[in-house]
Amino acid sequence: MFAVIMAGGSGTRFWPASRARLPKQFLKITSDRTMFEDTVARVRRFTSCDRVYAVVGRMHAELVNTLLGENPVQILTEPRGRNTAACIGLAALHVKLRSLDDPIVVLPADHFIADAERFAGLINEAGEFARNGDIVTLGVSPSRPETGYGYIELDEENPDFMKRFVEKPDSQTAMRYIAGGRHLWNSGIFIFTAGTILGEIRACLPQLAEGLKEIESAIGSDEYESAVARVYDRIDPVSIDYGVMEKTTASVRVLRADFGWSDVGSWQALYELRAGECDEAGNLLLGRATAIDSHGNLVYSTGRRVALLGVENLVVVETEDAVMVTRLDRSQDVKIFPENLEEK
Repeated sequence: MFAVIMAGGSGTRFWPASRARLPKQFLKITSDRTMFEDTVARVRRFTSCDRVYAVVGRMHAELVNTLLGENPVQILTEPRGRNTAACIGLAALHVKLRSLDDPIVVLPADHFIADAERFAGLINEAGEFARNGDIVTLGVSPSRPETGYGYIELDEENPDFMKRFVEKPDSQTAMRYIAGGRHLWNSGIFIFTAGTILGEIRACLPQLAEGLKEIESAIGSDEYESAVARVYDRIDPVSIDYGVMEKTTASVRVLRADFGWSDVGSWQALYELRAGECDEAGNLLLGRATAIDSHGNLVYSTGRRVALLGVENLVVVETEDAVMVTRLDRSQDVKIFPENLEEK
């Protein structure tokens, strides 16, 4: 089994703690380790470090190398972000040099999983299906009509297989999915072999396939980095979900992710995830913070003490050069700030 950890995202929904130079996966928000370190520890339950590939942006390669310490994880750098299809294709080329037919699990570096042992067991189960040529994806039973996730529609006659991938729906459609009982959230975790996914990229994304062919011919040579840069300059950014999973005619098996999954997609999601750590008034205080006569707040402080008095349902994030305050139920919208600042 090989593992590919996708660690190139920008994480704008956790601004101002998450920035281009230090995105969400490199923050200590779900434990006393970064989310990236937690992901590495998780995959070590079913494979060895020398069979793990971390795909990262060029600006984060040094940071990742520091976090890994003596763990012999393979680091693959991307000159710029081109979404998950390019990331997965690049990693598959490198795995292909070692094995065309061993399963690969592809997973984001910024998700939370409560039961790591159950997760490892399910990945091993998925690996056996992948050896037989299946694409395997993990679907999460929805707990609410979420409009921020993609959905997997299950086949009516054989619910162990996917009928189709559905992009993020509107609220009415999401409620219909919940009521129908045949849709799962897309966890973003996939299992397949290098041979299978590279074949799917050739069939569904011919432009990317041509670029990967150019990169493959340069692996191991002095031309490798320049080849990757040339290809990444010209390919279109596309997700594996849209580029392959929505178009494939291959068999896609679905396993239910019953191990406590969260993509920790906002400050509110973090508050809900760590609700058991709140004080008696429902305040989640991460860092130096004091709350008096205040209820249901989240404070994340990296240095200075934050003091709350008589307020409710706020998110307060303090960093070296910025302070952000919003209502807890508006925390999904904080990505407006980095977009606004970039425009200015």
